[in-house]
Amino acid sequence: MTTNPKSDLTNFIVNLFKPAACLFYLAIGLEILFMISPAALYFYALYGPALNFLDQWTGTAWLTQFFLPHISTTRSAILNALPWIGGICMLIGIVVFLAAAIQIYTAKLRRCGLVTTGLYRYSRHPQYVGLALLGLGALLLWPRFLVLIAYVLMLFLYRSLAALEERRCVAGFGERYREYEIHTERFLPVLQPWKLFATVGIANQWMPFRRAALGAIAGIIISLALAFGLREYSLASITAHYQAQAAVLSPARLSDHELLAAYQTALNEAGIRQITSSSSETPLLIHVVPKAWHLADLPLETKSVRGGHDTPDDFDRRRYKVLFSRVRSHEAHASGKAIVRSAYGLDPLRLVEVNIETGTITAAVSPPAHVRWGDISTPLF
Repeated sequence: MTTNPKSDLTNFIVNLFKPAACLFYLAIGLEILFMISPAALYFYALYGPALNFLDQWTGTAWLTQFFLPHISTTRSAILNALPWIGGICMLIGIVVFLAAAIQIYTAKLRRCGLVTTGLYRYSRHPQYVGLALLGLGALLLWPRFLVLIAYVLMLFLYRSLAALEERRCVAGFGERYREYEIHTERFLPVLQPWKLFATVGIANQWMPFRRAALGAIAGIIISLALAFGLREYSLASITAHYQAQAAVLSPARLSDHELLAAYQTALNEAGIRQITSSSSETPLLIHVVPKAWHLADLPLETKSVRGGHDTPDDFDRRRYKVLFSRVRSHEAHASGKAIVRSAYGLDPLRLVEVNIETGTITAAVSPPAHVRWGDISTPLF
């Protein structure tokens, strides 16, 4: 019996990278699950240094940034709905994956042979469909550029693994599986992007590794182009005011008058006057947050270390917390929106509480040096 060297090489490469790629994706793509768990501090003790390592250079710092709003309510109903959509995708993905896994392993235990019913009637690989939905949900909830790249790579890996498994099924079940292939889509009939990936990335029969790599690179480039466009749309949809050396943002949907009134009132505080009159040219990032709001992703809390978000809609529109921070950026002279685009972190300087109705400063303190999870890249808008 003869063997195909190209096929053997492909199988070897896929089998070699499968465990590493899966662990890599679980660590990066599902960061949101770690972040909301009690193990967050332990997770970031390992993961945080990796993010900070990427932040050291201009060519890699952008990987840790976010391309969709995470802490901000925007003027776009679509952007505001994405976290809900992400949660639904994760829930559906988990259900589909578990249902498919139970079905296939039950059939194996009962020695039923080829499974073509249930979810497998509509998809030859429903477990991968479930994992893809789960990953998409995690991406929408925690949209780092790094997570996006990991997700696209995982899609191509799933495509490679699916083709490999199908060849094994053909070898094991023969014409029965070939007939099944004819009548059942590999993933989902309505999920046409999968067919695009198959055409661009991997041939059905032999899956040449070079073609798969080129397809993955093309998929990443297209996805990143869309992500950068989404970031521009997001920055245009949040409440913001941009100046030469300062970007003023609010995670709440405020009017321009409310945003500027809070910012300009805070500028009268003695500590803030000293900061703004200093000779440093490093840009400032200012967050105007309703006093009743709590955001764990910003170093606002001086008395507690609560996690999560508490953002009531009926907040007092007179009272705000104004956080002044110096951005960490490789563009020393960034201005306007470029301050937000280039910032991979911030160093908090002063936290001022104001009442815009009376135009008074009610408190001024030094903010915490870091967020709850330490010195890591967190969403800035």
